[in-house]
Amino acid sequence: MRRKVLYAIGALLLLLIITNPGVKEFRSYLHESRENPIAGRDANFFIFSIYSNIGDYVDSPHNGHNTRFRYLGICGNFFSLGSESVF
Repeated sequence: MRRKVLYAIGALLLLLIITNPGVKEFRSYLHESRENPIAGRDANFFIFSIYSNIGDYVDSPHNGHNTRFRYLGICGNFFSLGSESVF
């Protein structure tokens, strides 16, 4: 029984490592949803990665500023983690 659990955990970890998206996939993802991406990987934890993109955020016609958008990449997918202002 214990051996089966260890095999299942090992298989799950291997699946997460294999499906951890790379920078190429992240830039492809941004190309579909944002123009002119300046994108990169901030951290790689082998089973998931943290990515960021700096882009323009306009909250009114006369007020625009640079914003860093952060994403979690896991299992071949990307999830938004939020944003912060960049001066």
